[in-house]
Amino acid sequence: MISDFFEGRGFDLQESESEARRFGFSVVRATVPLNDTVSDEDVAVAVQAAQSELVIVRFDERRKELGRLLQEIGDAECIHADTLVYYVWNLCRLVRMTPRPSSLKISQSTSFADVVGVLRESFKEYRNHYSANPRIATSVTVAAYEEWAKGLMQSDTSRAFIVREQSNGEVVGFVLLTLAQDERMAEVALNAVHPNSQRGGVYSALMLAAAEYLVTLGSVERLFISTQRENQAVIAAWQKLGLEPFLTLETYHVMRRIGA
Repeated sequence: MISDFFEGRGFDLQESESEARRFGFSVVRATVPLNDTVSDEDVAVAVQAAQSELVIVRFDERRKELGRLLQEIGDAECIHADTLVYYVWNLCRLVRMTPRPSSLKISQSTSFADVVGVLRESFKEYRNHYSANPRIATSVTVAAYEEWAKGLMQSDTSRAFIVREQSNGEVVGFVLLTLAQDERMAEVALNAVHPNSQRGGVYSALMLAAAEYLVTLGSVERLFISTQRENQAVIAAWQKLGLEPFLTLETYHVMRRIGA
């Protein structure tokens, strides 16, 4: 999440029990926050020393040397897994620009059953940093998103917005937010539109509904969202709504060689 990279949080390595359970081997997450004074060399040394079969390393793209140092770790295979771009919506300047299609009904939901069908259809071909790693089964990606969404929807700090077609009541899209009101921010953790309902204004309507809800809270000033850099269609939709680039992160997978 974006809050992991803000000031005040130091570089660390943390075991990821959920990913280890999902993949069948040990996983550690190595996060290098913005403006952390830790050197690229020290990060690489810590990653090499980690007693884990997979270390997922994420850091600001401005650390140009760190990727090279990770690739030079001798007893591991290093994969540049993705480039993640974060955009931000300044809610103080929010302008409702697009009327919602009359056929759409937007509401909040706390039911995982409302989103799981759209999630499965939308993410079955989706490529993220897991997809770049040949030792991670492709079926894991959807399962990971399902587990994440289910957990978030049980949290008091999450809000889910869904769109139903008025003609049949079917859910055709959702936006799932996480709130950090003490930090005056929120993040879109997951969002999806059913493939059969894309390009019909569903996504923009959901994003606007979520943003307008946050404005009513009075305690959230910025809404963050991320995707892979190659996902230009989604990025174009954000820009049309008024979101602006905020941060670019590189993701590397450092895998212990089998038998090493």
